[in-house]
Amino acid sequence: MGFVLPGYSIPAMIHISTTDALSEDARQSICDELRRFNVENNGAFFAAWELPAMRRGRCMWWLAMGGRLIGGLLAETQFAWVKVSIMTVVESARGRGIGSRLLAARRGRQSSGVQVCVCGHDGVSGAGILRKVGYQLAGRLEDWDSHGHAKFFFVKRLGEGGQPAGGP
Repeated sequence: MGFVLPGYSIPAMIHISTTDALSEDARQSICDELRRFNVENNGAFFAAWELPAMRRGRCMWWLAMGGRLIGGLLAETQFAWVKVSIMTVVESARGRGIGSRLLAARRGRQSSGVQVCVCGHDGVSGAGILRKVGYQLAGRLEDWDSHGHAKFFFVKRLGEGGQPAGGP
């Protein structure tokens, strides 16, 4: 005996299994079903998402001194958003404006349609520089790593051309 959902008949006994080695066909089937659902429920977004001009752009910047890497930033853009996924400065160079310079380089190179920048960080470092250059705390996820550390999400609204709203 099973129960019925619109368009489906599901047996009463459902077997759920786990694996560390999902086949490519199984992974693709899962992704295809999610995509079908998303297109059906948010078609305008996914139609725009497919346009070549709206494709994600990956951006990387780094600063070197004397041939040695001292800092780097990895980000990607999509629609009106840029997401900084990684930003780091070597310990010996911290507190010298390197992070500010990396964030400024990000502003100068992104597309003119970007209006919001979001950064997530692990709470160990980085909050000070983000606040210093105008980012606002948008959220906090407690124990995100299962080791007691919080993850913080910062957002900065940008004006035309990716410049901070209301000023340079």
